[in-house]
Amino acid sequence: MDYDSLINDINRSYHINIEHIELHREMIGKVYFLQSRDKRYMLKIYRSFKTDDALQTVRILDYLKENSYPAVSIVRTDQNDSNIILSFRDGCCAGILYDYVEGAMPDGKIEAESIGKQIGELHNLMEKYPDKLINRTKNDYIDDYISIMRKLDFDSGKILELEQYGNELWERITKLPKNFCHGDLHTGNMIRNQSGEYVLFDFDDASGDYPSMDVAYMSDDTNFNHFHESMYDKTMRLYERFYSGYSKVRTLSNNEFHAVFDFIAIRHFQIISRIVRCQGLQSISKEFCDEQYGWLEKWQELCIKKQH
Repeated sequence: MDYDSLINDINRSYHINIEHIELHREMIGKVYFLQSRDKRYMLKIYRSFKTDDALQTVRILDYLKENSYPAVSIVRTDQNDSNIILSFRDGCCAGILYDYVEGAMPDGKIEAESIGKQIGELHNLMEKYPDKLINRTKNDYIDDYISIMRKLDFDSGKILELEQYGNELWERITKLPKNFCHGDLHTGNMIRNQSGEYVLFDFDDASGDYPSMDVAYMSDDTNFNHFHESMYDKTMRLYERFYSGYSKVRTLSNNEFHAVFDFIAIRHFQIISRIVRCQGLQSISKEFCDEQYGWLEKWQELCIKKQH
């Protein structure tokens, strides 16, 4: 869809007179910044296979707004709908218009304690969430990555090792307490506003799975592409700062604490799978796959050494 057609569809549904549009990023969906004469907005167009996640996002944000929790606001259409349906050559997709949030992306290390406290409050609030949350499967977290490696004719011995590691990770995390988790929590998905609150957005990976996963992703001080042993201790220190705030309102069990390091490995399985499902097999190379295999192999060894 060209920009003029998209602007016309938006203006027809919202009557906000958008004058300018620009693409901000593209991954699970396309994110645009919009400008009317006197106000900015953000539009997210979800890929067709993410429609259920988009509608769940609406329900979660409505609930957070009702309970005065700082999260991005949805702009309703003139018919009070939460989304619009846009037609593309490859099918129909949901589009959600959000108010633009003024503020700055926080420093996850310096502000870890205050972010931790607010995320603890989020987890407590979502324990009372009245609707059913999507639960992700082992395929979402781990197995899709393995199937992609097979399609790429990656080394069968290395695939077997990754599969075994994935099974070990899954066996451990399925023993953890379940409730709400944001699912993609990092400082790029929050803005610190003038009141010092962290306004959260991008709830598209939210689920009823593991709150400790949010803690892990906020504590992750590793480099995704380049392994170094110091990353374990750096992650531990960031976790301690984050948890010093989180524990003021909510605590984790010992198993949930140890799972922080498992979720960092699972994050690699997830992100590679997400890249390929959105960008195609051609988006990753054999060299990249070898690098990720080596990263995960070394991380597994490091975790065993540090935890035993």
